[in-house]
Amino acid sequence: MTGFCRTALARPLRLVGLILVGILFGRTAGADLLTDPRFEVGAKRRLSQFIGRGADQKEAEAIFHRLNDLDPERWVAEWTRLAEPFERQAAALEAQGKTADARDAYLKACAYDSIAKFPVINHPAKQAAYRKEIDNYLKAARYFDPPLERVTIPFEGKQIIGYLRLPKGVTKPPLVIATGGVDVYKEDRDVSDLLNAGIAAFSMDMPGTGESPVWYTPDADRLYTATIDYLLTRSDIDGQRLGILGRSYGGYWGAKMAYVESKRLRAAVDWGGPAHHTFQEPWLRQLQQEKTYLWSLLDSMIYASHLKDYDELLKMAPTLSLKTQGWLEKPAAPLLAVNGAKDPWITIQDIYVLFEGGEPKLARVYPEGGHMGGDRGTTAMVMRWLTSQLTR
Repeated sequence: MTGFCRTALARPLRLVGLILVGILFGRTAGADLLTDPRFEVGAKRRLSQFIGRGADQKEAEAIFHRLNDLDPERWVAEWTRLAEPFERQAAALEAQGKTADARDAYLKACAYDSIAKFPVINHPAKQAAYRKEIDNYLKAARYFDPPLERVTIPFEGKQIIGYLRLPKGVTKPPLVIATGGVDVYKEDRDVSDLLNAGIAAFSMDMPGTGESPVWYTPDADRLYTATIDYLLTRSDIDGQRLGILGRSYGGYWGAKMAYVESKRLRAAVDWGGPAHHTFQEPWLRQLQQEKTYLWSLLDSMIYASHLKDYDELLKMAPTLSLKTQGWLEKPAAPLLAVNGAKDPWITIQDIYVLFEGGEPKLARVYPEGGHMGGDRGTTAMVMRWLTSQLTR
């Protein structure tokens, strides 16, 4: 009897201990990504984003409820499982000559592969998912209208890979290099906004992402200079009307190339990108507590710059500053900077620092907006500005 009571008492005591451990570490027993205090804010945001990108709502919600952490192998397995039926369906439709339906099915598989590799390919499972995404994307691209050309540019013993698309019905159109951000690769990027504006698009991975041959380092602007060198050899675009559009963490390259290529670019857009303050220790330290990204944005930054850890990032990041590098007082191509004042990932102060020296520039700040502005009219506004600079 005594032994039974001791055992019976031990069970609730162990349960209380487990609950206390869960509380101490910010975790609730039986919690999942949508209910665990460590993840729930970012998980709800990402779930909505993934559904918006075409993921089935019930399937996506089920995955977020099944997972209780962000283990990359489990994350990849869940999402690639949803991609596989669409791959098979696409192949069958293609064999039947139903190319439009096959394209859509390949893109559906591609979307799930993209989520599987999200936000950064810093694990073998995520790298494998990205290879599948590329494969499915290029299979779908065979049926794009207007067509997609996969371009390879020799570069320092490697190659720059980009996707070139020309607008329909336009002879020698202007062209915009579309690049960024840290978790959006060229296969994820929709360039229909440019094509619909009569502008050709060259979509490429920014340094440190996707298939880029270089890392996100202070001298990686040479990637874009080499790309411009190549584009000027093309007879099917107007090399006198070139622009660059950098989104999110890639907005940095939109701004920097406005200075580096001030004579060859007619327009540059820094859409939600860093310039100086985001790279400094105070901002990097507060990012350690940021929860809306779901993962740690710092991990994506560390991978993009090919660093080992956060301590290395603290040392290297300040060297990326456009202010420290001395660019802000130099001539620049026409530059538009856009962001939301409440961006939790890239400080709005990085727009203001661009205007503290050098030639006048344009800006659009959304006072209540989050990352990249968060306003439905932002894309249309950016396209109007690019069109005004490149089609006159």
